[in-house]
Amino acid sequence: MKNLTEFNKGDTIKIRCISCGQNFRRRLSELGLFDGAEIEVIKNDKWGPIIVKIFESKIALGRGEAQKIYGNKI
Repeated sequence: MKNLTEFNKGDTIKIRCISCGQNFRRRLSELGLFDGAEIEVIKNDKWGPIIVKIFESKIALGRGEAQKIYGNKI
């Protein structure tokens, strides 16, 4: 299990754990990011925000936020 910053562009990931506070967890859940969700990494240039695709939406996450989301490549 790795955090979101460690995956590469094009990887499909199944979220296994989100390690954060209740408010941030609620915000992510409203965006569709929750345990068990499958996302695709659209952009991870090792600097700047990480862009992921969930369903038909693209979401930009700061690197600090992305480090709190853990998953496995599928």
